[in-house]
Amino acid sequence: MSKSFMGKIAAALKKSAFSNITWGEMAGYCLLFVLQDFVLYIPEVLLGRVDAVYLRMICWDSVILLIVSVPCWYLVFRKFRDRPLRFRFRLHLMLIPLFWGAWLGGTQLYNFMVGQPPMQGIYILRSVFPVIVYYLQCFSLLHVYNFFLEREAQLKKEKELADAAFRSEINALKAQIQPHFLFNTLNSISASVPIEQEPTRELIARLADTFRYSLYCTEHEWVPLKEEIRYVRTMLELEHSRFRERLEFSISPLNGSENVMIPAMLLQPVVENAIRHGIAPSIHGGKIHIDIARESDKLRIEISDTGVGYSGELSEIGRSTGVGLRNIRQRLELLFSESLLIHRNQPSGLRFIFYTHTNRPS
Repeated sequence: MSKSFMGKIAAALKKSAFSNITWGEMAGYCLLFVLQDFVLYIPEVLLGRVDAVYLRMICWDSVILLIVSVPCWYLVFRKFRDRPLRFRFRLHLMLIPLFWGAWLGGTQLYNFMVGQPPMQGIYILRSVFPVIVYYLQCFSLLHVYNFFLEREAQLKKEKELADAAFRSEINALKAQIQPHFLFNTLNSISASVPIEQEPTRELIARLADTFRYSLYCTEHEWVPLKEEIRYVRTMLELEHSRFRERLEFSISPLNGSENVMIPAMLLQPVVENAIRHGIAPSIHGGKIHIDIARESDKLRIEISDTGVGYSGELSEIGRSTGVGLRNIRQRLELLFSESLLIHRNQPSGLRFIFYTHTNRPS
């Protein structure tokens, strides 16, 4: 068999079939249950009790076990996969009798279809132990495989976080000289502005504040929410001086969440996107509103605007290659396993919603 042919088979097995399951995993799942069923009948084979009819019965038994195992697999490894392992073990205890009952019903139906007498009495009782052992062995192997997948995903996530932290550190080192220079230059310019031009001095002071915060963020990965909000408010005030009446903004009270630590510069890319793509292109401008609410151990952050909005599919924004939104999507996913949600606003504009956790990830 040529290497190219084997490569094509390997590539096909790695393709996703459905629900993030590859064809290779599906084939392995089926093979696991079929082989496991045949293992149970090894004593019969060794005793020479296997004929064509018996072999056909074994094959159908494997098919029945495979079919009735699918709902159990779905509940344990899909619907409740995020629940604690202890909960899923208790779920197994409830599923085992249902699994055996479904297998018994399928077997009785098969016997009826092929004209065999139904299973009765002692034979039903004798089937309980091997079916339970079969269930425990198969799902133990599936748990081991699932643990392997989760471990691989965790290692990949940790590597991505380490790479992102390394890149951020390098970028911070490269950019550190520039904020120092600009900050000092702005202070010099502010000192030279005549007192009669106090509004200009205030603008320069606000701009200096933004550079001061940028410099602070190069040294701190996490900042209190109140500091991030103060920076965003200063940024919006500067933009308001540029757009005048075309830009209004409001920020909801923090209501006790002032000292919650969040990743630095988390809100800025979304606010900047709202100004650049929502307010700036609009003739009449619009309003930006930032709403922050605490929900259990999470912070719900919503940034909405009444700008021009987006006429295309919102999923296209989600796939945007822009640095700002791509950066925040990556950080939310890596740090909190959360997504950046995008909705249309009323009467116009967009709403960006995301969640951060009040407990910093380790």
